[in-house]
Amino acid sequence: MNRRAWAFGVAAAAFALNAVAERVLMKLPGDFTIIPGLADFRHAWNRGVSFSLFTQSDASGRLLLMGFLAVIIVIVAVMTWRAATTLSAIGFGLILGGALGNLADRWAYGAVFDFLSLHLGSLFLFVCNGADIAISAGVVLLMLDGFVSKSKSV
Repeated sequence: MNRRAWAFGVAAAAFALNAVAERVLMKLPGDFTIIPGLADFRHAWNRGVSFSLFTQSDASGRLLLMGFLAVIIVIVAVMTWRAATTLSAIGFGLILGGALGNLADRWAYGAVFDFLSLHLGSLFLFVCNGADIAISAGVVLLMLDGFVSKSKSV
């Protein structure tokens, strides 16, 4: 299988897994502990961007945010298409699928459904969703690819 097939297959899988997980998790009745002192399930709607920055409460703000996200998605799709290695293609694919998942949430619900609350004991860190996890994993793979590529050229 070539790099592009991997990349866009991973993007589709990340998008689909996030959508399915959200449909199931939205139906759960309440919050609960997953790993004591580390992770909880919590219903949360994020109307902003990462860490709820730039929260939007009206339709024009939401549309502006969605337009900005759509531009980023196009840029990432081009980078995905041009990926030089299979590892970077998979990384870009994860980022693309996650970004599409968050855009779909904004379109359907006006906000992103976050459900995984992470903390260290009583120190709250953040709340995220499957799309955010895919984006973060993609960034880690791109960093790993950069280190691997750099070590091969030395």
